[in-house]
This record gives sequence, structure tokens and C-alpha cells, in this order.
Amino acid sequence: MSSVSPPPESEQGPPEIVERDDVPVDCEQFTGPFFQAIGKRKLEGRDAKILVTADNAETGVGKSNFCDFSGYVTDTSKVGFKPRKVAIDPPEFFSKYGVVEKGSALVLEEGEQLDPRRAMQNENVDASHTWQMERVREIIAYINLPSPKFIDNRMEELADFWINVERRGRARVYKKKIHPTKRKLYYKTLQTVEWPNMDGSASFEHMDALKNDRLDGHSESSWVRESEVQERIEQERKKVVKATRDEWLTALYNQSDLTAREIAALGPCDVTFGRVGQIAREASE
Repeated sequence: MSSVSPPPESEQGPPEIVERDDVPVDCEQFTGPFFQAIGKRKLEGRDAKILVTADNAETGVGKSNFCDFSGYVTDTSKVGFKPRKVAIDPPEFFSKYGVVEKGSALVLEEGEQLDPRRAMQNENVDASHTWQMERVREIIAYINLPSPKFIDNRMEELADFWINVERRGRARVYKKKIHPTKRKLYYKTLQTVEWPNMDGSASFEHMDALKNDRLDGHSESSWVRESEVQERIEQERKKVVKATRDEWLTALYNQSDLTAREIAALGPCDVTFGRVGQIAREASE
């Protein structure tokens, strides 16, 4: 994945202000420590990783609405925030890092897919490693999930900000900190943000469409829980063990002088003598 190194400090200027007719929010009216911190990171050629949650892991309180709003405010690319900068599957989300315009904002809906109990079905990608490597294209990434506990600890440690939606239109912004001696992660309140309703914007409607398609079964994630993977492996293991046992029992029954009762009495068999004969007959049919 290619990356662009930031220009020398002497050549850096302020992030370009996007002035477009299709931006559904007045980006310049939003100020405060959070937006200043985002601007500073962009001046330094750095990205920002942001977790977006809701009080008590509630749904329908405006997390996606906030991500849409903040996407428009913090996207300083020449094209601005667009529906194509939203993803609902982690592989697609991380692949966008290398292709979207420098200064873009990205949103991952349903970020709980990154929880530590999940694994990819067909690939083995360390998402935290991917997130850690992407630092120099001024990408502002939002991961929308019920609460921080729903994400892998490594991902939370890499995040720069946590935004908790308290009610629709109001959120509290926290800066992630690491205690210098205890080395424990904690959050410091940065500011409270109130934002306008983003219903009707093209990108917000795209977010809704992605989630509705997932609910309707028209879109399937390539990610499954690790526990489900282990369960499938265990089921296949039991099938192989059973097939091997039945083959062994059938050979003993048909090719030795042992009776079904004597075979069943052997320790590894774990079947009744009546079942021994049944297995042998089924194998010969």
C-alpha cells in the first residue's frame, strides 16, 4: 500500500479549506479543542483514528449521523466527504486508506466486527497492524461501534480520540491518554460537540442503505466470530473421528473372530454391542 510522506515543515501550510456547494454543513462554524487537534495533526501530515460510541451501547441515537457530520468537517481533500468513503466491512474500510484522496475522512459502520472474538473467514489480516501503518496521508478515520469494549484492545490503544454520543445532536469528545508510569489507557474530556441533523445528505443515506442491506441479508460480511470458526473445526474433527472409528469397527466385525459384544467391550469403541453390528451392516450397504 503506497503512502505519501509529508512535506518538510518549512513547506507546510494550513490544510486547504474545501468550499463546495454540495457540503450540507457549514464546516467553518465548528471550533474547539477537538477540531484544533485534528487541524494540527493535518499540519503535521498525520492521521487521526477515532472511535464513535453511544451511552450504554444504545442504538439509534445518532452515531452514524455524527460520523457523517464530522466526516464533512474534517475531510480536507479537494473532493470532500463522499459516500464512497464509507464502508461496512473492515477489509473494504482498510483498503480505502491507500486509494482515497489525501486529507480524506473515512467511516467504518458496525465496527464491532473488529472485536477480539472475530476472525476473517478467508484471509488472515491483522487489522491493528494495518491501522498502525497508515500515518502520513492525513486520513481521519471513524469507527462506529456500540462501546469501546466491542473492539480489540490493540485497536483501542491505537485510537487517538473517543467520541461518545450522549443523545442525537450532542456528543462528548475525549482524548486518549496513556498513564506514564502505570501504562494504563485512560481518556481526558476534550469538548462537547453539538451538530445539525444530517438526514438527507447523500453520504448519510448511503450509510443507511449499507446497514439496511446487511439487515435484509443482501450483503454478507466476510468476517465471522472466532468461536464460530472453532465450532466448525470441532464439528469437522468429530466427523473424521466418527468415520475412522466406524471403519475400524467394521473391519474388526467382518475380518476377526471377535463378537460384537467383545468389540464393544474394547475401551476406545464407546458404543454398545448392538450398535457395532448396525455400523458394520450400514457400511456394507
